Amino acid sequence: MSESCVGILWGISDGGRMTLLADKTPIDQAESYGDSITHGTGHAEFWEELSRQGAAGLAARNLPTAPAWYPYEAYPRGRVVYWPNEQKFIIYVDRRLQGATFIAKIIAEFGISVGRFEVKSDPHYRAVRDLS
Repeated sequence: MSESCVGILWGISDGGRMTLLADKTPIDQAESYGDSITHGTGHAEFWEELSRQGAAGLAARNLPTAPAWYPYEAYPRGRVVYWPNEQKFIIYVDRRLQGATFIAKIIAEFGISVGRFEVKSDPHYRAVRDLS
């Protein structure tokens, strides 16, 4: 298993399957936020950084090209936060990303141990098309 991390993520629809796009920070390098430990980069900031690379640049890095074409709010997204007092991770994620297969991708990508996480919905991470 990889080092445990916190971070931000999206589910990018790619040919009928959901691809995980993530930006993460190891827990020991992440920022404190109240009683939690979180990733310092926001969704908009990271998406903008990716969009500046253009579709060709993203494809060359084997990343989804969605940031070159769409705003960051267009896709379902979430955030992984660590709560040291409880010694567990909270995966705040759009309901459409809460299926077992996609949660397994998140757990593997962020190095989260089985039994050390909880999945929660958060209206902040809903895709813009769901807000109307």
